Amino acid sequence: MVASIGAILVALVVTGACASSAPQDSRPAPESVSQVGVSVSHGGLGRTEVHNEALALARTVPAPLDSVLLVLPGVYERLGIPEAGADPDQRVFGNPEFKPRRIEGERLSRYLDCGRGFTAAPRADEYDVTMSVLTRLTPADGGGTLVETTVQATGRPRAVSGNPVYCPSNGTLEKRVAELVLRAL
Repeated sequence: MVASIGAILVALVVTGACASSAPQDSRPAPESVSQVGVSVSHGGLGRTEVHNEALALARTVPAPLDSVLLVLPGVYERLGIPEAGADPDQRVFGNPEFKPRRIEGERLSRYLDCGRGFTAAPRADEYDVTMSVLTRLTPADGGGTLVETTVQATGRPRAVSGNPVYCPSNGTLEKRVAELVLRAL
């Protein structure tokens, strides 16, 4: 048992050392990196990093890219996501950083999982959440447009100080963006 704990701890320390020696430009954005303390009964062994990667959900819609780009502002407005603009060169629309309380009138726990508190209440509804919602458009093979939405979020307790936690998307918001694009077309 002690040998297996020691092997696990050595692996964690080595992983942490490798992660910290990566070149600065190859690391994920700061909001996608969490610091994790590692300790045992004999004291702390150091820190390691956990990288949280966002997944993008994509759907092909039967419309030209320019038409889809024109309806995206209305889609984001309906969802209640403040418009931060578009980058026509990159074909990206969305908001890279905003602090919602609700999206389309729904609690954030419908879209995000920030964990649960002592009372089993979803923390996404209790935390100050910072989100990035970005939709990238690309021409689809065989015609139409590939609508690819990525959601990233972190949350912090409102009442006390604390470190941000990563709040992965459950895919509902990404699907809703594509659904609303189809309806608007």
